Amino acid sequence: MATVNPRSDLGPLRVLSIDVEDYFQIESAFSVVGRDNWHAWEPRVERNVDLLLSLFDRLKRRGTFFCLGYVARQHPQVIRRIAAAGHEIASHGTMHDRLHRLDATSFRDDLLTSKALLEDQCHQPVVGYRAPTFSVTPQTAWAIDVLVESGFTYDSSIFPVRHPLYGVPSAPDRPFMVRGSATGASILEIPPLTWHVGGRHWPVAGGGYFRLFPLWFMKRGLAQAATQQRPAVLYFHPWEFDPDMPRMPLSFTGRLRTYTGLASAEKRLAHIMASSARWVRIIDVVDELLASAAERPTFTLGE
Repeated sequence: MATVNPRSDLGPLRVLSIDVEDYFQIESAFSVVGRDNWHAWEPRVERNVDLLLSLFDRLKRRGTFFCLGYVARQHPQVIRRIAAAGHEIASHGTMHDRLHRLDATSFRDDLLTSKALLEDQCHQPVVGYRAPTFSVTPQTAWAIDVLVESGFTYDSSIFPVRHPLYGVPSAPDRPFMVRGSATGASILEIPPLTWHVGGRHWPVAGGGYFRLFPLWFMKRGLAQAATQQRPAVLYFHPWEFDPDMPRMPLSFTGRLRTYTGLASAEKRLAHIMASSARWVRIIDVVDELLASAAERPTFTLGE
């Protein structure tokens, strides 16, 4: 079987990805912090992105930053700083809508708006996309055709796990070609890291899992991915490193998922980043991943 890391002398292939959004835009706050009230909450995305840029620079790492078009519109300096530091700029949509709240037409508008805003700020092509809350699922399989039609090269929105809001448990755990329907166009899909144990893929790529569970969960996933020679795509959000951010009126579960582990998150991430590996931006290996994915069957999401 072909692998995605022929340069094994450089170590396992790993990607640090950041979903650039502010704390009041998270899905847990959707029902309690309306968009018409976003302006009433203190913006902290600039402070938190700067913290991450400093950490990346200190450890000499480069990553892929999936940025909201809203952030590019309200804080263009943030996008410019990310690009100037040598990181890849990719799209996280414009208004942080789960795709289940959109249709093909509104998604296309949201997608192209973000692409135009980001390219205007970073002066480089934006070819990658990640849906808010990994919301490319069988119910939103039409998004694949929209991504292809809109000129994107890859997507990183399909999480091969079980979760109440997202996840496609039957999806491959390594980069693959995906199409929305049997007759639709295909695109490269780059899933986040999972740890396969007990007959299931467990989410160990970042986010709340990174802050709520012992660090050895992620380390086990990283070790397994290295052994199986598949990429390990990690994801984080700027607000996850901000223990002083304002508290929102979230549900008990929302508070648990959002505010647990903020004080220790930076130290934990630095520990993971310091490990020896082939740390890359997605754009640096996209041709390699495309070639490898093309050797395996295309996954049809809408089936």
